[in-house]
Amino acid sequence: MSDARPSRLPDEISRHASMHALLNCIIKEVAIPNDTLSYRFPIRREGLPEPRHGIPLLIEWSASLALFVLVDRRSVIGSHFYLSDVYLLEAGAAGWHAPSLAELIAALLAHCQWHDGRLNQALCDQVVQSQDVMTTIVAHAAEQPRLHPLTDYRCSEQGLWFGHPNHPTPKARHWPSHLLQDRPAYAPEFCATTALHQFSFPAAGLSVQANRLHAPDVLAQVADQRHAEDGDRVVLSMHPVQADLFRKDVRVAEQIKDGIIGDLGPSGWHAAPTASMRTWYIDGHPWVLKGSLNVRITNCVRKNAWYELESTLVIDRIMYRLTQQQDAALQALCVAQEPATVHWTPVAGDEADQRWFREQTGMILRENFCQRFTPQRCLLSATLFARDAQLVPMVLSYIDASGSEEAQHALPAERQVREWFQAYLKTLVAPVMGLFFRHGIVMEPHLQNCVLIHEAGMPRQMLLRDFEGIKLTKDKGVDWLAGESLPPRVRESMTYSREQGWNRIAYCLLVNHLAEAILALSWQRPALGDALWQDTLDELSWVRQTLGVEAPELDALLAGGELPCKTNFTLRLMAKADREAQYVALPNPWHATQGTSREVAYG
Repeated sequence: MSDARPSRLPDEISRHASMHALLNCIIKEVAIPNDTLSYRFPIRREGLPEPRHGIPLLIEWSASLALFVLVDRRSVIGSHFYLSDVYLLEAGAAGWHAPSLAELIAALLAHCQWHDGRLNQALCDQVVQSQDVMTTIVAHAAEQPRLHPLTDYRCSEQGLWFGHPNHPTPKARHWPSHLLQDRPAYAPEFCATTALHQFSFPAAGLSVQANRLHAPDVLAQVADQRHAEDGDRVVLSMHPVQADLFRKDVRVAEQIKDGIIGDLGPSGWHAAPTASMRTWYIDGHPWVLKGSLNVRITNCVRKNAWYELESTLVIDRIMYRLTQQQDAALQALCVAQEPATVHWTPVAGDEADQRWFREQTGMILRENFCQRFTPQRCLLSATLFARDAQLVPMVLSYIDASGSEEAQHALPAERQVREWFQAYLKTLVAPVMGLFFRHGIVMEPHLQNCVLIHEAGMPRQMLLRDFEGIKLTKDKGVDWLAGESLPPRVRESMTYSREQGWNRIAYCLLVNHLAEAILALSWQRPALGDALWQDTLDELSWVRQTLGVEAPELDALLAGGELPCKTNFTLRLMAKADREAQYVALPNPWHATQGTSREVAYG
């Protein structure tokens, strides 16, 4: 932000960050699709400050409510830096005023007229809770000025201080009230490691499923088996919060009382929580541990659903077979293997109870790719393009890493930024498009699923991860399931229509990922954003020429078609599950048509 000031206090920083995330949602999901955004001053200006700089942006939320803010650029897809407070004008009010976050949410709910259904009145509390978490995070970061999230992989996982930039509650986490602390050791932003909680179970109920690994080797990687009481018992690890919830369930409490389940307490390995909240990184360990966490984080309860435990192994087999094919179009493809899952269920019990235990105890082994590339060469893309504790994009100082005093206060040359971004695009676009169009495989290349592998700061590869989220298109991808014997629910969870697949890829890649990258890289230089969008178009055009198969969705995009945008805000507004998310259309960032109320940003 061009108005960032070192004197800002944590609560002010968190207020701005929360407001900006909410504005991003409103603009992309509601104002642009409904054509209620314009770059102009309102007729009534009482209460608005005299603008020193910036472009006026007006949102007519309804006939009785309007929002106003100054931005740094005109963007047809709603990607801006905000240069002023947000101002609110309600019908009958004397003038504009800058509301608190809670007041803004309450006004949006009160004046919401375009929905059909019951509004989520708890949204206000969730937004405020997210802001409160941010305040604590920023205060912690301010106390450690030498801490830099782009130092290495672990720092990047634990340095995503403001979360998803296009989500109304980016740091909301519904911990049980008795577990709330100012800086819990199980929250990644406080840079801590914590001991994993361990339980012992009878070996009779254990299930180990693995590709290319032996069951005893898998067990040795998910928990410290030295704590097993005897040879007929096994040990499994659990997130500390998950463990607290697990042992208080009446079914578990009875089995602990009867000695069937052993509560070993925080006796596990010391591990670092990552940005996803339920994956654990252990220095030198060959695997990242991904467990369940039955707590709502942003908009999802983060657990390993039973069908995802199965589908993960199927996708791992598919990706392994795919790498053996050596498809020239996928020579840049790099993925994190997920070759094993573990869970425990009681031998006796009904199907519902067994499924519950399976999801509670389920663990996925994900390759610790830092052993392949070294931690210093791996960075989470979400943090790479995120903001520091003063809301300044961190990637610019990362690109210009000369370390000189002048470099800390100057922006890198535009040529340097474009060369870096062009290299970044080479690592990302081709494998994602190649998987979809050539093989019917739908990755989810959003910022938090991508890890940049670099050489001295220059992009070299993009590691794609999260096999449980991969889908197969019904027209082509399901061919990979030949020979697989799967329950119908597992197959259903893995398949998408072609339209669903394209919407997911186009949103994650272009709106969630590259639009945020371009915004961060063009901080204080909006015109540079135009050039970076042109670089993106050039890369997409080159990839289209090399695909070697029909790609009608990409052809339509290159010809001026619209972009799909996931409705994170309206999803929370209607209190719906993430799987019910819809998409709205955003104008094409290269071929947008100038209109009376919207102006071309990138043409």
